Amino acid sequence: MSSKVIEQSISDLKRRVAKIEANMSGSRGGWKKIAGAAKDDQHFAEAMRLGAKWRKQANQENW
Repeated sequence: MSSKVIEQSISDLKRRVAKIEANMSGSRGGWKKIAGAAKDDQHFAEAMRLGAKWRKQANQENW
């Protein structure tokens, strides 16, 4: 592999990483905006109930 190809690959990777980092910088603390969004949601409550039921059954099978 020539040094020109390697330099181009490194340049491309640097650009891609910079783009990813730029997209991630605004996402910090985003969970605070949605925290509690499922409060009093019947579908969420049902999902939690079914999850608990599944975990209880899975734990009983593993003992």
